[in-house]
Amino acid sequence: MKILQKMCLLLGLAIALSLFGQSSGQDAEDVLTRALKDELQRSLAELQIDAEPTPYFIAYTVNETSFNIVQSILGATVDRSQRFNRNLAIALRVGSRELDNTNYIGANPSVSGAGSFPLTDSYDEIRRVVWMRTDAAYKEAVGLLASKKTALQQHPRTDRANDFSEEDQFNYISDNQLITVDMDKLTEFANEMSAEMKGLSELQKTSTVVNFVSNKRTYIDSDGNSHRLVSSLCTLRSYASAQATDGAMVHDYVSTSARSCSELYKRKDEIKQHLETLVASVLEFKEAEHVRSYTGPVLISSEASAGFFSQVFSMRAGARPRPVIESGINPVFENLRNPFMDKIGARVFPRFLSVTNDPTTSEFEGVPLLGSYIVDSEGMPARRTEVIKDGQLQALLTTRSPVKDFDKSSGSNRYRAAMPGNLFVSSSESVSGDELKQEFLTLIQDSGNDFGIVIKRFHDVDSTIVASALNGMGALTDSFSRGSIVLFPTLRAYKVNLDGTEVPIRTLTVDSFTDSQLRDIVAVSDTRGAFNVAMPFSHATIFTAWYAASLGGLAFFGNPVFVGVVSPDVLIEELTLQGGTTDHPRLPIVSRPTSE
Repeated sequence: MKILQKMCLLLGLAIALSLFGQSSGQDAEDVLTRALKDELQRSLAELQIDAEPTPYFIAYTVNETSFNIVQSILGATVDRSQRFNRNLAIALRVGSRELDNTNYIGANPSVSGAGSFPLTDSYDEIRRVVWMRTDAAYKEAVGLLASKKTALQQHPRTDRANDFSEEDQFNYISDNQLITVDMDKLTEFANEMSAEMKGLSELQKTSTVVNFVSNKRTYIDSDGNSHRLVSSLCTLRSYASAQATDGAMVHDYVSTSARSCSELYKRKDEIKQHLETLVASVLEFKEAEHVRSYTGPVLISSEASAGFFSQVFSMRAGARPRPVIESGINPVFENLRNPFMDKIGARVFPRFLSVTNDPTTSEFEGVPLLGSYIVDSEGMPARRTEVIKDGQLQALLTTRSPVKDFDKSSGSNRYRAAMPGNLFVSSSESVSGDELKQEFLTLIQDSGNDFGIVIKRFHDVDSTIVASALNGMGALTDSFSRGSIVLFPTLRAYKVNLDGTEVPIRTLTVDSFTDSQLRDIVAVSDTRGAFNVAMPFSHATIFTAWYAASLGGLAFFGNPVFVGVVSPDVLIEELTLQGGTTDHPRLPIVSRPTSE
């Protein structure tokens, strides 16, 4: 029976891989694809240790990435680099779809994963590296499966779903070549943009970084799925900081992204306007007040609304199976489960709000949505998913690791976890901007406060923010273990007096935001904005980081992914926020040299 199953598996794989070559429009047997195909078939046919189970699934992913980075300060180039690498990731499963080596946490963490790969197309060298990496992955998988079976014998589970789903085959081929960029033109553009902040003596530091990344992903697996996908992103990010009279550091940044640098160059005038806004924001917040703490109504408007929803749904939208855990491992891992998995059919938002994840939509009212994609990292096609309808949780985003009630992938595996692509937040009951602000002022009076808080922007991905504003991994995981939704600190927040006037205030941190507070959304605006938010983590990646840290490893957040968000302004009846430290560095002894 086992021989017959293996023969059928190899036959299906051979047919699928032949189609992969034929549909490419390129050389059907390019060196990389041929080497991966040949080693995949050989590994399925021959890999076995004595009476141990053979692999029932193998997937190879090769990412070929070109990085081009220019940093400029005040019109002068300070750093410029180009780099190309190749990376091989192997997913190998032994056992069966019902029970295999995955979704297990033991005393020794898995060491397999992505690793370097030959840069040149040498068939023999590619085969050698794939062979050795596959061999190591198989040996590790056999050991993990044995340990997992032992753990299940010690602590039997009746609620465990299968470990891997059956899916329809999906094959896709895009252009075969990485997209290139003219580094001289990229440098000229970065210098021109950074020069816009020359002569501003009140600014202490400025920097502009232009980054172009082009990636070609080649994927094949033993279920017959395959794709070759070429993508690119060109991003300009400008930073500026100043120091208030009490020594407090004030900073802000703007980012503009496009699928190509030629598209970014066309937006030069728009970017210059963003830089003017950046400078004005830094100078405005030099005079910002310090609010020690606040509890009361909060209006989340403009870009902050996109940041709010992207952070909520990066933590709550993805389904993840409960792991099998070895005895003696920190029991807190038993509690690291997305609470939304137990709320299907329940009301989690106000009845007037609905949320849809749609990575198949590429733009909204002319704004490109960078969370769009064609195929996910497990080879599954992107799909539209209605997550919340009229406040009621309908579904969660899934990968090929089934959970209760969801045994199929929604095509949402983005960097090792189920993550949103593009979130569309809509409302059946909305009010005008003026009516929303009036309701806000009424809630402030009802709360007994002299002022309210409006948040216009949250911090986005920044290692210094994670380290300082969130006090590092400890604060992050502590908030996570309590079941809270992790929200980044504010970047632009204002104190709103009862007469409607706004006063800038320094960074605030949201204190323990819980699921129940999502139902406290009182009202939303009748207009929606479209923004792209870079997110560094999800429920699953925090879980991985915590586990690595508990074993003495390094906390790891991974590369950020973009989530496109179309959302209205949001009024929440009550939030608790805490102000930052009042211990600031001293001012410079001599003022900054003036620019000519």
